[in-house]
Amino acid sequence: MKNIFIKTASIFLLVSSIFSCTSYVEDMNVDPDLLNDVDAANMFQGVVLANQFFQTSSSVRSAMLWLNQANGEDRQYVTLNNWNSATASGFDNNWDLAYVNTITQAQILEAKATTAANFRLKGAAQVIEAYCIGTVASLWGDVPYSDFDYRGGKRAPKFDPQADVYKSAQLLLDDAIANLSKTTGEVIPSKADIWYGGKTDKWIKLAYSIKAKFYLQTKNYTLAKANALLGINNAGDDFKAKFGSSYLQSFNPFYSFLVYDRPDYMSGEGYAAQILDPSTTLYRGNAKTDESARYAFTYNADTFPYSLNVYGPDYGGTSGKFGNDTAIPLVTYGEMLLIIAEVDARSGFSTGLTSYNAYRALLNTGYSIGVNNDGYDVDGDPDTDNAETFLYAPYTAADFAAGGMENNGTTALTDQNALIREIYQERYIYFLGTFESFTDLGRSNNAAEIQLKSGFTGVPQRFLYPQKEINSNPNTPSPIPTIVTKTPVNN
Repeated sequence: MKNIFIKTASIFLLVSSIFSCTSYVEDMNVDPDLLNDVDAANMFQGVVLANQFFQTSSSVRSAMLWLNQANGEDRQYVTLNNWNSATASGFDNNWDLAYVNTITQAQILEAKATTAANFRLKGAAQVIEAYCIGTVASLWGDVPYSDFDYRGGKRAPKFDPQADVYKSAQLLLDDAIANLSKTTGEVIPSKADIWYGGKTDKWIKLAYSIKAKFYLQTKNYTLAKANALLGINNAGDDFKAKFGSSYLQSFNPFYSFLVYDRPDYMSGEGYAAQILDPSTTLYRGNAKTDESARYAFTYNADTFPYSLNVYGPDYGGTSGKFGNDTAIPLVTYGEMLLIIAEVDARSGFSTGLTSYNAYRALLNTGYSIGVNNDGYDVDGDPDTDNAETFLYAPYTAADFAAGGMENNGTTALTDQNALIREIYQERYIYFLGTFESFTDLGRSNNAAEIQLKSGFTGVPQRFLYPQKEINSNPNTPSPIPTIVTKTPVNN
């Protein structure tokens, strides 16, 4: 791993002159805007933003192509449709976003917060570090962590087993919760915390939610549900990647790519759009499910058969899922309900159905459909009848019995397996635009029965180790796993 540390530079200027004019020039080469150091409070926002750009980076677009949630239409993006064509160098940037921009900075912030006795700020930073490294493990498998030294002491850290990294993330989250629960010392700066306004109770719920996410990924279902019940419990506390309206500074990265950087390289064509589109034979809707609003919010048909909905303030029209300043949900109340539903469905059909209907009741309020969680209105004008329709009525046991509306395929399933398939298919749509759908594919052996792109070998399971790590770290696993090699926790 490349040497990662923060360099603190001090410049000393010795001016000798036989004339007494030193005072006029002694600071002329000192840049007052060049910061050599920064306190913990002022680092906080940068750490959280670094993680959100890792969680929404270009590799998410690659995963969407492989999951048939989008399609490469031009130049290298045509090649990227085939996961076997992915190159190690294509993951260099995402690796840096995780290790250099997020984990390194989080650990520096934690050290500074410890010195300042600001344990609540330290706890929030630990939540972000754990979220980042757990995501790294989910995508790459075995990765450096216990031997990683943010000060640059380890140029070639060892790779820890994937399961051990998950355990380390869980322990870090436990410590974060303990620190966030302290009532002495400084607080999280509310102005810098544009996510939760410095409210530690919300950060604690986020920590439990991330614990639930990682327990689910490692198939520890009992602890996944237990932590989900302690996690985010209302839509207002959803943890989202937040964006603004400045190109090259704060745009939603999907919007920036699709409109400014590489227009026409990637469309929304694929299986996901078709199962949301009421006009197709693959439509997943039925008498109790109307996906019209979610389809309109996520996709539209213009340049390509389907395109991703980039409408918003900068482009005109009501903000779509990929508008210039549309927030991207990362860890949410909906996810917690889906975790509970999956765990319950695995233990019994009846309990699972009740929990899944609780999630559908949330959807039926318009949650996650439109930026205001109240459905999607095409023109944003409440006085015109352009609002798209949606419906998520409760399912009954008969719907999942053989021949029922959720179990009428060519191969009959048990009611329990039909329910689990439905939950995974919902997760495939709900997590579109994040890494979670990709993680689900390997974790579940495609229990959602996603129709992947045809003609390509195997099923994508993980990201490739970045070329810069292969070149610089002799501890990189050898032979290097391919993209269709399952990660250890999914074997």
